[in-house]
Amino acid sequence: MSETSALLRHVNLPATTVLIVEDNDGLRRMIVEVLRASGFQQLIQARDAEEAIELLGAYNPELMILDWNMPGLSGIDLTLLLRQAAVNEDTRFPNPRIPVLMLTGRQRSRDVTEARNAGVDEFVIKPFSTRSLMRGVASALSRQRPFIVSAGYVGPCRRRRKDEDYRGLMRRVDDIEAAADRHSRALFQQTLSVELEALHALMSARGGLHKETLDYLIERTSEAETQAVRYRQRLLAEATRSLKEYVSYFGKAAEPDVLDVHLDSIRRLNALRNEDTAEGQTIIRQLEALVKNRKRKKLSA
Repeated sequence: MSETSALLRHVNLPATTVLIVEDNDGLRRMIVEVLRASGFQQLIQARDAEEAIELLGAYNPELMILDWNMPGLSGIDLTLLLRQAAVNEDTRFPNPRIPVLMLTGRQRSRDVTEARNAGVDEFVIKPFSTRSLMRGVASALSRQRPFIVSAGYVGPCRRRRKDEDYRGLMRRVDDIEAAADRHSRALFQQTLSVELEALHALMSARGGLHKETLDYLIERTSEAETQAVRYRQRLLAEATRSLKEYVSYFGKAAEPDVLDVHLDSIRRLNALRNEDTAEGQTIIRQLEALVKNRKRKKLSA
């Protein structure tokens, strides 16, 4: 049994309400799919802090997964408001002690310190894998710490030294930059794998390319292309660019088999230890030939 499974086995997942606050629609949907696949059923969503405040009052969830950077109030601002309700009663926040899992692309040690001082329980760096997200969720729900109310701080106890099993980012704040640099490329690859599965599931569930699915596909492949360029994965960037350009060119007329070939090619390139091999080059040539053929057919029709 994995550490995450062991932590969650005493949690009634179907009955646990989780609020996901994320302004990126595609990422929010992905988080929902990951949680649902893990057994959670009571999932509510907000695009910003103001909407989240309404949902906190209406549903009183057991966990809040919260993005740092959002329009209007930031995730840090919302956490501070939530925790202060333990000192000054605020009917908008029925449970000021709710565990908060913060999502962010920030990687500096002082950012983790700021989140910890605001009253955040767990901290997960983007891009994240399914495993790291669920580890944060499991820790937030199963390792709830004493709640501190003092003149200088309101929130979960910030001391981690007595918890020898804890392996989260909040334990060694000064290690965050080195850890992020060491694992960021691997996390990108793991996250891309999850997103490919989510795209397949989304298209299968909707029986084709609706506008929302189309927009999501373009958004996620654009982001994947950017990340692949950043990590010098040239062929992976070419494959994601090919998919994005194909979908943009054909729109709703995009053929499911061409989409499947692209997604499978991206998955194969993502799994290669060294993409710059004969296999990687062959994958790209096959994609180029496929798209060229379909464009020729459209022009001649």
